[in-house]
Amino acid sequence: MPYSSLASSALMIWKALESYGCDAHALFEQAGLDPAKLRDPNARYPDSAFPPLWQRAVKATGDPGFGLAVARFWHPTSFHALGYSWFASDTLKDAMERAARYFLLLTDKEELIVKEVGNEIKIVLHNPDPQHPTAAEDYDAALATIVAMCRASYGQPLNPLRVTMQREPPADRGAFAQFFKAPMDFSAPENAVSFDRKALLTSLPTANAELARANDKVITDYLARFERGSVRRQVEMRLLEQLSSGHASQASVAGALHMSLRTLQRRL
Repeated sequence: MPYSSLASSALMIWKALESYGCDAHALFEQAGLDPAKLRDPNARYPDSAFPPLWQRAVKATGDPGFGLAVARFWHPTSFHALGYSWFASDTLKDAMERAARYFLLLTDKEELIVKEVGNEIKIVLHNPDPQHPTAAEDYDAALATIVAMCRASYGQPLNPLRVTMQREPPADRGAFAQFFKAPMDFSAPENAVSFDRKALLTSLPTANAELARANDKVITDYLARFERGSVRRQVEMRLLEQLSSGHASQASVAGALHMSLRTLQRRL
């Protein structure tokens, strides 16, 4: 499968490399990634180039915990409109569900799943295609970035209840313990981070429903362009737009796609 990821998110890796004094430009080119795409908010990189990029980054920095360093360079623009939509969400639970809903914006290989288990809310990163594995450092960076985003928007200190990773235990666990400030479990069944449910249901100081809706629209427009050849994806995007109004139907979706109901059913 020709999987791809949002190019602007890789700017975090670039900046982290520079912070170590590494030649980020050379490392990106060696991995087959065009550095010019980093400044194009709509550009995407092939997913197959990321494992060699992570491998080169760890070797160049000499830091097996390099993925954690990448999270320090997260910015709302790293994730297109999703970063701003996250901050405008009512609660962190709302932000996480929004991230899960629109995760295709960031990558079409991984899945982000939100689970409620008793008094905990767990965020799981899952690769449903084992034939195209994801680098351990990629998961390090992703889980660390989720925690960093939660801390940035919560408005007060916030630590996970626990973190689990499928990767082998690193030689130095100190950097992981220092960053997450939570119990760590390596060689685990899943890559996940759990938070206290009460904290995630607390209203965020940055909540703004109007801005959240506006940025959601930017995301759905992007995704419609990204998979404009896929009727299924277009239908999903129109459903996301219309469900909030409570008036989604087969006819309304067909109308939004400028086709008859019969044509839509046949194409599906």
